Amino acid sequence: MKKILIVLSFFVLGMTVAYAKTHVPQFKDYPVKPYTGKTAQLDMTDESARMFRTRLRNALKEKPNFAGEYVITMWGCGASCRSYAFINKRTGKLLEGGFGGEGSQEDVIASKANSRLLVTQEEHMDENWEVESITTRFYLFENNKFKLLKTVKETVQKEK
Repeated sequence: MKKILIVLSFFVLGMTVAYAKTHVPQFKDYPVKPYTGKTAQLDMTDESARMFRTRLRNALKEKPNFAGEYVITMWGCGASCRSYAFINKRTGKLLEGGFGGEGSQEDVIASKANSRLLVTQEEHMDENWEVESITTRFYLFENNKFKLLKTVKETVQKEK
């Protein structure tokens, strides 16, 4: 009987580990109701908001596409460089931080207006500037901060 319990315990542990490696967070698991009220004016107290005011004002004209009340917008910042900003439709405030930019090549690849889940992806290059691996990250937006939930790194198979 003891052997059966031990074998069963290892089986359950193995299945749990396998599930954790293959299961990724789902948008439906982090629901939020999209904001439908009046759009606020851009809050110009933030230096970045003043610097990118035209792009951010244009973004405020769009419907929310993340966490109920945020619009994600992006602009180029050089060769292979993109910066992402999150602007709040309800308050007009720019969220601190963001993704991309010169210090990080993490691109926002998926979001939904009715979810607090954000998915990013980062390509890692070899010395010949060929993609050798891709890291996908899943973040939960909670209390105006991004909390990393899961990281999945995959090696890219090179053509011969």
